[in-house]
Amino acid sequence: MFRRTLLAVVSGLALTASVIAPATAAPAAPKSQISGTAANPGKSEAQVQKAVDEYWTTERMAEAKPATASFADQITKEAIDKAGKELVASQPASPAKGDVSTNDAWFSYTTGKVFYTDPRGGNWQCSGAAVNSGSKRVVVTAGHCVHPGSGTAWMQNWNFVPGYQRGSVPRGRFYAYWFWSSTGWTQRADRERDFAFVVTYNNASGQRVVDAAGGHGLIVNPGYSNFVHIAGYPGNRDGGEVQWYCWGTTDKWPGAALQRLGCNFGGGSSGGPWLRDYQPNGLGYVISDMHGIASDGSGYNAGPYYDNHVRDVFNQAANQNP
Repeated sequence: MFRRTLLAVVSGLALTASVIAPATAAPAAPKSQISGTAANPGKSEAQVQKAVDEYWTTERMAEAKPATASFADQITKEAIDKAGKELVASQPASPAKGDVSTNDAWFSYTTGKVFYTDPRGGNWQCSGAAVNSGSKRVVVTAGHCVHPGSGTAWMQNWNFVPGYQRGSVPRGRFYAYWFWSSTGWTQRADRERDFAFVVTYNNASGQRVVDAAGGHGLIVNPGYSNFVHIAGYPGNRDGGEVQWYCWGTTDKWPGAALQRLGCNFGGGSSGGPWLRDYQPNGLGYVISDMHGIASDGSGYNAGPYYDNHVRDVFNQAANQNP
Protein backbone atom coordinates (compact mmCIF):
# COMPACT_ATOMS: atom_id res chain seq x y z
CA MET A 1 0.00 0.00 0.00
CA PHE A 2 1.34 3.42 -0.89
CA ARG A 3 1.92 5.60 2.11
CA ARG A 4 1.13 9.25 2.52
CA THR A 5 1.66 11.80 5.23
CA LEU A 6 0.60 15.36 6.02
CA LEU A 7 2.99 17.48 8.01
CA ALA A 8 2.30 21.13 8.75
CA VAL A 9 4.83 23.91 8.62
CA VAL A 10 5.69 25.03 12.11
CA SER A 11 6.75 28.49 13.22
CA GLY A 12 10.17 29.93 12.48
CA LEU A 13 13.41 28.98 14.18
CA ALA A 14 15.02 31.33 16.67
CA LEU A 15 17.72 33.44 15.08
CA THR A 16 21.17 33.55 16.59
CA ALA A 17 22.44 36.78 18.04
CA SER A 18 24.38 39.03 15.73
CA VAL A 19 28.12 39.56 16.22
CA ILE A 20 29.71 42.97 15.76
CA ALA A 21 32.81 42.74 13.60
CA PRO A 22 35.49 45.31 12.80
CA ALA A 23 34.61 47.69 9.98
CA THR A 24 36.67 46.06 7.27
CA ALA A 25 35.76 45.65 3.63
CA ALA A 26 33.78 42.46 3.04
CA PRO A 27 35.23 40.02 0.51
CA ALA A 28 33.40 39.76 -2.77
CA ALA A 29 30.60 37.18 -2.68
CA PRO A 30 31.55 34.01 -4.58
CA LYS A 31 29.92 33.48 -7.96
CA SER A 32 28.95 29.96 -8.92
CA GLN A 33 29.70 28.61 -12.37
CA ILE A 34 28.34 25.62 -14.27
CA SER A 35 30.13 22.38 -13.38
CA GLY A 36 29.84 19.22 -15.45
CA THR A 37 31.59 16.07 -16.53
CA ALA A 38 31.09 12.81 -18.38
CA ALA A 39 29.83 10.24 -15.87
CA ASN A 40 31.68 7.30 -17.44
CA PRO A 41 34.50 8.66 -19.59
CA GLY A 42 35.89 6.29 -22.18
CA LYS A 43 32.99 3.83 -21.93
CA SER A 44 30.28 3.15 -24.49
CA GLU A 45 26.59 3.07 -23.63
CA ALA A 46 26.57 -0.73 -23.86
CA GLN A 47 29.57 -0.97 -21.55
CA VAL A 48 27.96 1.32 -19.00
CA GLN A 49 24.68 -0.60 -19.04
CA LYS A 50 26.44 -3.94 -18.60
CA ALA A 51 28.70 -2.74 -15.80
CA VAL A 52 25.94 -0.98 -13.83
CA ASP A 53 23.45 -3.84 -14.24
CA GLU A 54 26.03 -6.35 -13.05
CA TYR A 55 27.08 -4.18 -10.13
CA TRP A 56 23.61 -3.35 -8.77
CA THR A 57 22.45 -6.75 -7.65
CA THR A 58 19.28 -7.05 -5.58
CA GLU A 59 21.48 -7.46 -2.50
CA ARG A 60 23.49 -4.29 -3.16
CA MET A 61 20.35 -2.26 -3.78
CA ALA A 62 18.90 -3.45 -0.47
CA GLU A 63 22.12 -2.70 1.40
CA ALA A 64 22.71 0.79 -0.07
CA LYS A 65 22.72 3.39 2.71
CA PRO A 66 20.35 6.38 2.71
CA ALA A 67 22.35 9.49 1.83
CA THR A 68 21.91 12.79 3.61
CA ALA A 69 23.69 16.12 3.53
CA SER A 70 25.12 17.42 6.77
CA PHE A 71 23.91 20.78 7.97
CA ALA A 72 27.56 21.49 8.67
CA ASP A 73 27.79 22.14 4.93
CA GLN A 74 28.58 25.78 4.60
CA ILE A 75 26.62 28.72 3.28
CA THR A 76 28.96 31.12 1.51
CA LYS A 77 26.49 33.98 1.13
CA GLU A 78 26.61 33.98 -2.62
CA ALA A 79 24.51 36.77 -4.13
CA ILE A 80 21.71 34.43 -5.19
CA ASP A 81 19.19 36.13 -7.44
CA LYS A 82 16.15 36.13 -5.18
CA ALA A 83 14.47 38.94 -7.12
CA GLY A 84 14.45 37.23 -10.51
CA LYS A 85 11.19 36.96 -12.39
CA GLU A 86 9.42 33.62 -12.11
CA LEU A 87 10.05 31.54 -15.21
CA VAL A 88 8.71 28.21 -16.41
CA ALA A 89 11.82 26.50 -17.75
CA SER A 90 10.03 23.27 -18.68
CA GLN A 91 6.48 21.94 -18.95
CA PRO A 92 5.42 18.52 -17.59
CA ALA A 93 5.07 15.65 -20.06
CA SER A 94 3.27 12.32 -19.83
CA PRO A 95 5.01 9.07 -20.83
CA ALA A 96 4.99 8.13 -24.50
CA LYS A 97 2.64 5.63 -26.14
CA GLY A 98 -0.28 6.27 -23.83
CA ASP A 99 1.46 4.90 -20.74
CA VAL A 100 0.56 6.40 -17.36
CA SER A 101 2.78 8.35 -14.96
CA THR A 102 0.93 7.24 -11.83
CA ASN A 103 -1.28 4.57 -10.29
CA ASP A 104 -2.92 7.07 -7.97
CA ALA A 105 -2.22 10.61 -6.75
CA TRP A 106 0.27 9.37 -4.15
CA PHE A 107 2.61 7.40 -6.36
CA SER A 108 4.37 8.70 -9.44
CA TYR A 109 6.59 6.74 -11.79
CA THR A 110 8.20 10.08 -12.65
CA THR A 111 9.79 10.17 -9.19
CA GLY A 112 12.21 7.42 -8.25
CA LYS A 113 15.30 6.26 -6.45
CA VAL A 114 18.96 6.97 -7.26
CA PHE A 115 21.71 4.44 -6.54
CA TYR A 116 25.44 5.19 -6.66
CA THR A 117 28.87 4.38 -5.28
CA ASP A 118 30.78 7.10 -3.45
CA PRO A 119 34.47 7.04 -4.52
CA ARG A 120 35.33 7.62 -0.84
CA GLY A 121 33.56 4.36 -0.01
CA GLY A 122 30.16 2.72 0.19
CA ASN A 123 26.99 2.28 -1.84
CA TRP A 124 24.28 4.87 -1.31
CA GLN A 125 20.73 5.76 -2.27
CA CYS A 126 18.99 9.09 -2.89
CA SER A 127 15.75 10.23 -4.50
CA GLY A 128 15.28 11.99 -7.83
CA ALA A 129 12.80 12.72 -10.59
CA ALA A 130 12.64 12.90 -14.37
CA VAL A 131 12.25 16.43 -15.77
CA ASN A 132 10.91 17.09 -19.23
CA SER A 133 13.32 18.66 -21.73
CA GLY A 134 14.16 18.61 -25.40
CA SER A 135 16.25 15.48 -25.00
CA LYS A 136 13.74 13.67 -22.72
CA ARG A 137 16.78 12.41 -20.79
CA VAL A 138 17.15 14.63 -17.71
CA VAL A 139 16.88 13.62 -14.03
CA VAL A 140 16.99 16.17 -11.19
CA THR A 141 18.49 15.26 -7.82
CA ALA A 142 20.63 16.80 -5.10
CA GLY A 143 24.19 17.87 -5.80
CA HIS A 144 25.44 15.57 -3.04
CA CYS A 145 23.88 12.62 -4.91
CA VAL A 146 26.29 13.14 -7.83
CA HIS A 147 29.31 14.73 -6.10
CA PRO A 148 30.54 14.71 -2.49
CA GLY A 149 31.34 18.44 -2.61
CA SER A 150 34.51 20.48 -2.11
CA GLY A 151 36.60 19.24 -5.01
CA THR A 152 36.43 15.46 -4.64
CA ALA A 153 35.56 12.97 -7.40
CA TRP A 154 32.11 12.43 -8.91
CA MET A 155 29.93 9.47 -7.97
CA GLN A 156 30.21 6.12 -9.74
CA ASN A 157 27.81 3.34 -10.82
CA TRP A 158 25.08 5.99 -10.87
CA ASN A 159 21.59 5.04 -12.03
CA PHE A 160 17.98 6.16 -11.62
CA VAL A 161 15.04 3.79 -11.06
CA PRO A 162 11.74 5.62 -11.69
CA GLY A 163 8.77 4.32 -9.71
CA TYR A 164 10.94 2.22 -7.42
CA GLN A 165 8.87 0.37 -4.82
CA ARG A 166 10.22 -2.34 -2.51
CA GLY A 167 12.94 -3.47 -4.88
CA SER A 168 10.94 -3.23 -8.10
CA VAL A 169 12.29 -1.66 -11.30
CA PRO A 170 8.98 -1.05 -13.14
CA ARG A 171 10.17 1.33 -15.89
CA GLY A 172 13.74 0.16 -16.20
CA ARG A 173 17.06 1.53 -15.01
CA PHE A 174 18.53 4.74 -16.44
CA TYR A 175 22.28 5.12 -16.51
CA ALA A 176 24.26 8.35 -16.12
CA TYR A 177 25.77 9.82 -19.27
CA TRP A 178 26.65 13.31 -18.01
CA PHE A 179 26.55 15.10 -14.66
CA TRP A 180 25.69 18.81 -14.42
CA SER A 181 25.81 20.82 -11.20
CA SER A 182 27.21 24.07 -9.80
CA THR A 183 30.71 24.92 -8.60
CA GLY A 184 28.89 26.24 -5.53
CA TRP A 185 28.39 22.59 -4.64
CA THR A 186 31.28 20.78 -6.34
CA GLN A 187 33.93 23.21 -5.07
CA ARG A 188 32.41 24.73 -1.90
CA ALA A 189 29.76 22.24 -0.67
CA ASP A 190 27.39 25.21 -0.37
CA ARG A 191 23.96 23.93 0.63
CA GLU A 192 22.34 26.80 -1.31
CA ARG A 193 23.72 25.15 -4.49
CA ASP A 194 22.93 21.53 -3.65
CA PHE A 195 21.26 20.54 -6.92
CA ALA A 196 22.16 18.56 -10.02
CA PHE A 197 20.80 17.51 -13.39
CA VAL A 198 21.85 14.18 -14.88
CA VAL A 199 21.61 13.35 -18.57
CA THR A 200 20.82 9.66 -18.87
CA TYR A 201 21.26 6.88 -21.38
CA ASN A 202 18.26 4.80 -22.49
CA ASN A 203 17.01 1.93 -20.37
CA ALA A 204 17.55 -1.66 -21.50
CA SER A 205 14.35 -1.43 -23.59
CA GLY A 206 15.71 1.49 -25.59
CA GLN A 207 13.44 4.11 -23.97
CA ARG A 208 14.40 7.60 -22.84
CA VAL A 209 13.49 8.34 -19.23
CA VAL A 210 10.68 10.84 -19.93
CA ASP A 211 9.20 8.55 -22.57
CA ALA A 212 9.16 5.70 -20.06
CA ALA A 213 8.14 7.51 -16.87
CA GLY A 214 6.93 11.00 -17.76
CA GLY A 215 8.67 14.22 -16.78
CA HIS A 216 7.90 16.98 -14.31
CA GLY A 217 8.14 20.61 -15.34
CA LEU A 218 10.64 23.07 -13.86
CA ILE A 219 10.11 26.57 -12.43
CA VAL A 220 12.87 28.97 -11.34
CA ASN A 221 12.55 32.11 -9.21
CA PRO A 222 9.39 30.77 -7.54
CA GLY A 223 9.56 32.90 -4.38
CA TYR A 224 9.58 31.39 -0.90
CA SER A 225 5.87 30.84 -0.23
CA ASN A 226 4.76 27.86 -2.31
CA PHE A 227 2.25 25.09 -1.67
CA VAL A 228 4.27 21.99 -2.56
CA HIS A 229 4.24 18.22 -2.46
CA ILE A 230 7.64 16.78 -1.57
CA ALA A 231 8.23 13.26 -2.87
CA GLY A 232 10.97 10.81 -2.07
CA TYR A 233 12.21 7.74 -0.22
CA PRO A 234 13.07 8.80 3.35
CA GLY A 235 14.90 6.12 5.28
CA ASN A 236 12.86 6.89 8.39
CA ARG A 237 9.62 5.93 6.59
CA ASP A 238 9.21 2.24 5.64
CA GLY A 239 12.98 1.88 5.54
CA GLY A 240 13.14 3.99 2.36
CA GLU A 241 11.45 1.26 0.35
CA VAL A 242 8.20 3.14 -0.32
CA GLN A 243 7.56 6.46 -2.06
CA TRP A 244 6.35 9.01 0.49
CA TYR A 245 4.77 12.45 0.17
CA CYS A 246 4.57 15.47 2.44
CA TRP A 247 2.72 18.64 1.59
CA GLY A 248 2.34 22.17 2.92
CA THR A 249 3.39 25.77 2.28
CA THR A 250 7.09 26.56 2.29
CA ASP A 251 8.80 29.53 3.84
CA LYS A 252 12.36 30.84 3.84
CA TRP A 253 15.04 29.30 5.99
CA PRO A 254 16.30 32.09 8.28
CA GLY A 255 19.53 33.56 6.94
CA ALA A 256 19.80 31.33 3.89
CA ALA A 257 18.50 31.06 0.33
CA LEU A 258 16.70 27.80 1.12
CA GLN A 259 13.10 26.66 0.92
CA ARG A 260 11.82 25.15 4.20
CA LEU A 261 9.06 22.73 5.18
CA GLY A 262 8.59 20.61 8.30
CA CYS A 263 8.35 17.10 6.84
CA ASN A 264 10.86 15.26 9.04
CA PHE A 265 12.09 13.31 6.01
CA GLY A 266 15.40 11.62 6.81
CA GLY A 267 18.29 10.28 4.75
CA GLY A 268 17.37 8.76 1.39
CA SER A 269 14.92 11.57 0.61
CA SER A 270 17.86 13.67 -0.62
CA GLY A 271 17.27 14.88 -4.16
CA GLY A 272 13.52 14.27 -4.06
CA PRO A 273 11.50 16.89 -5.96
CA TRP A 274 9.63 19.75 -4.29
CA LEU A 275 6.62 19.96 -6.60
CA ARG A 276 4.32 22.92 -7.13
CA ASP A 277 0.95 22.43 -8.86
CA TYR A 278 1.16 18.68 -8.32
CA GLN A 279 -1.67 16.97 -10.18
CA PRO A 280 -3.49 13.62 -9.75
CA ASN A 281 -1.67 12.39 -12.87
CA GLY A 282 1.56 12.34 -10.83
CA LEU A 283 3.13 15.37 -12.53
CA GLY A 284 4.00 18.84 -11.27
CA TYR A 285 6.66 21.56 -11.44
CA VAL A 286 9.95 21.12 -9.59
CA ILE A 287 10.87 24.28 -7.65
CA SER A 288 13.57 22.72 -5.43
CA ASP A 289 15.11 19.40 -4.43
CA MET A 290 15.67 17.92 -1.01
CA HIS A 291 18.94 19.04 0.58
CA GLY A 292 18.55 17.55 4.03
CA ILE A 293 17.07 17.75 7.50
CA ALA A 294 17.93 20.07 10.38
CA SER A 295 20.22 18.59 13.01
CA ASP A 296 18.35 20.18 15.94
CA GLY A 297 15.46 17.70 15.96
CA SER A 298 12.95 20.26 14.67
CA GLY A 299 12.03 18.11 11.65
CA TYR A 300 12.60 20.93 9.21
CA ASN A 301 13.73 19.96 5.72
CA ALA A 302 15.50 22.34 3.35
CA GLY A 303 15.93 22.67 -0.41
CA PRO A 304 17.98 25.17 -2.42
CA TYR A 305 16.31 28.22 -3.92
CA TYR A 306 16.09 27.75 -7.69
CA ASP A 307 17.26 30.98 -9.34
CA ASN A 308 18.55 31.81 -12.83
CA HIS A 309 21.79 29.92 -12.23
CA VAL A 310 19.77 26.71 -11.79
CA ARG A 311 18.06 27.44 -15.11
CA ASP A 312 21.46 27.93 -16.77
CA VAL A 313 22.66 24.56 -15.48
CA PHE A 314 19.43 22.90 -16.59
CA ASN A 315 19.82 24.41 -20.07
CA GLN A 316 23.20 22.70 -20.41
CA ALA A 317 21.51 19.35 -19.83
CA ALA A 318 18.17 19.96 -21.54
CA ASN A 319 19.12 19.12 -25.12
CA GLN A 320 22.18 16.97 -24.58
CA ASN A 321 22.22 13.50 -26.08
CA PRO A 322 24.77 10.68 -25.88
